[in-house]
Amino acid sequence: MSRRALALISLTRPPNGLLMFIAVLAGVALSDSKSITLETLILGLITAYALNGSSMGFNDYFDREVDSVNAPDRPIPSGLVEPRQAILLSTLLGAIGIASAALTSPACLAVAILAYSASLAYNAYLKKTGIVGNMVVSLVVVAPFVYGAVMSDGYVSPRLILFAIPVFLSNTGREVIKGITDMEGDALRGVKTVARTLGARAAASLGALLYLSAVAVSPLPYILSLTSWTYMAIVLIADAGFIYSAASILRNPSPENAYRVKQQTLIWMLIALIAFIAGSLL
Repeated sequence: MSRRALALISLTRPPNGLLMFIAVLAGVALSDSKSITLETLILGLITAYALNGSSMGFNDYFDREVDSVNAPDRPIPSGLVEPRQAILLSTLLGAIGIASAALTSPACLAVAILAYSASLAYNAYLKKTGIVGNMVVSLVVVAPFVYGAVMSDGYVSPRLILFAIPVFLSNTGREVIKGITDMEGDALRGVKTVARTLGARAAASLGALLYLSAVAVSPLPYILSLTSWTYMAIVLIADAGFIYSAASILRNPSPENAYRVKQQTLIWMLIALIAFIAGSLL
């Protein structure tokens, strides 16, 4: 496979796409009927990966000048992918993802359009707002849970909200901490992150607080008898990870450590997703 082909694949952020699909499965597991077929499973995978890949591609297109400073090895600033190629691939993936959602159900199509529109608005305009943009990203990250539940039941069970809250909080913390790594490049686009407006220490404190808030609310589904002990046993591992990352960024709010914490968070979120699924099915 050529370097250009690998770069185009890299543009879609495969690990993030996989996490989005697992979140869809978690939404199914947290639904009332837990209904899924081979067809909806495949369509769910296509929708999650394609819309995530499209959003990531458009993000890299709009951030190409920023990434030339913050991440020069990414596909566009490295020269392996031309901006117009990123637009073409992202547009194609967006069309595939929306078509896949339409083939699943009208309700799934509505959820997909809302989430995808929010991601496009973030990439084009809302990223510059800082914390507001961070929260929009987190709502988009929560959307696959809603999508999975709608794919299964046709509606969203109220109990899903209790599982979505820690996801929203922890991802917002990750976005705030990510701003520490991107301060130099964000200045080129005028992005008003917490790190740029209040400083790295303030961003570290807020990010850590959001992590710890997610940990604090994570036992609620078990306390309210909405899930089994298996959930609690696994989610405690994720909680320990978030506590570790919170302590790490508070101790050292440097861009290098913020990048490490940002990457660690994906692992803790994956473990939490496994907890959601296992606790609901076992």
